[in-house]
Amino acid sequence: RISALKRNNGPAMAGKQPKDAFPLLKSAEILQCLNELGIASSEDDLLHPTGLKVQHIYASFNELLLHRKREDMAQPDFEGLQELEFPELHEQSVPMIGFLSACQKLMAIAGVGDFTMSDLIKPEARRVRRSLSAVINLAKYHEDKLPGYMQFSQETDALLNAKASLEEESERLLSARRQAEQRRAEEEPALQQMEAENEQRQVTVRELFNSHTAILNESHALKAKVQETRDASRGLSFELLNAREEAESLRKQIAPDPRALKDELQALHDAVALEKAALKSLEGKCSDAAKGAAAIEAAEGQLDELARLQAEAEAEAQRLKETRRGIKAVAGSTLGLETERAELAHQVRAVTQRIGHCKERLERQKEQHGAKEEDARAALSLAERQWGELSEERERHERQQDDSELALRELRDKHLYARMEHEAVAARLQQLQQKLSLQVRAYHQTVLSAMGSASESTQGLAAQGVAC
Repeated sequence: RISALKRNNGPAMAGKQPKDAFPLLKSAEILQCLNELGIASSEDDLLHPTGLKVQHIYASFNELLLHRKREDMAQPDFEGLQELEFPELHEQSVPMIGFLSACQKLMAIAGVGDFTMSDLIKPEARRVRRSLSAVINLAKYHEDKLPGYMQFSQETDALLNAKASLEEESERLLSARRQAEQRRAEEEPALQQMEAENEQRQVTVRELFNSHTAILNESHALKAKVQETRDASRGLSFELLNAREEAESLRKQIAPDPRALKDELQALHDAVALEKAALKSLEGKCSDAAKGAAAIEAAEGQLDELARLQAEAEAEAQRLKETRRGIKAVAGSTLGLETERAELAHQVRAVTQRIGHCKERLERQKEQHGAKEEDARAALSLAERQWGELSEERERHERQQDDSELALRELRDKHLYARMEHEAVAARLQQLQQKLSLQVRAYHQTVLSAMGSASESTQGLAAQGVAC
């Protein structure tokens, strides 16, 4: 933008003071630079400067280099202005002081440390030329280094944005991890409760299985006893038929002799007495068997009635056997035998009905037990399925937590790497700044030495001219 500065970076002109670290430009060069910067000025403004003109030029440089407008500096934030006795006297002095402060800051950066209010109100051509040379030199330096500065600024902004995004991502992952841990802590009591219920159901299932096994064994035993009872009943029926046949044969063999009949009746009475005694002993045995059946009933629960019926069936079978022997011994008591046979048949039917009732009860118990077993198996399968779902959910949460921790570690590593790169870039920028400062200082020293040499050569030439 400032082409004249790029062409006028050689040795300083004669008359430059040795204490300045910038080249003193000619008026034509200054005017060319000002025109290129869009600051309207003329050679008369530099040779015969006025306060308004130089203030306009300095305000333009302030806006160009420091990005501060004259209008902004004309409205200072002076809260104590209304506390003065005559504040209207300071309405112009305060903006002027702000403008002077900005100009002094600009000149200090450019290398002019003795800039005062006189340079704004009553400027001198020599000091104006020196100040503008310094500011133009600063503008050239600013223009040369601005691309690099902008590049580094963009890189710094990009790194800061990346850092901010990484911090946001890290915070989001931390929040997600805390939420996952909170959900896991909230679900922990339910999980423990489900585990306890599952253990209880497993115990219940084992008990039901054992009970089912015991009931199956008892059922098989009862079936065997029922089969034995049926066999015994068939045997009794067969013996009853035999007894009928024998009674019929005995009836045919009865003699009409009364004495023989009396003797036989006496013998029959004696046999009946003996049979009664035998029946009493058999009844005692049957009562013992009934007691045993009652003990089995107390031990086996609902199957006691079937055991009692079995004992009664055995007693009835014994009675049938004794009655058959009595029928063989007593030929004249056919009607009594028929009555007893009818009673025995009735008792057999009653026993058969009771056995049928026991079978029905046994089938109902089997059905109830099967329904309970199905319900228990369904509850167990439901509990196992819920346990599997909870285990999968827990594993999924653990995987998510592991992924979150891995992502968090990666983000922390990226953040650390970005911060290290940022620090490295800042260090490089600082090194470049120091290097540039050293180069500028060396350049100024070179310019000063060149200006000193030129001044000495000029003085020598002037002395030679005087001598000539």
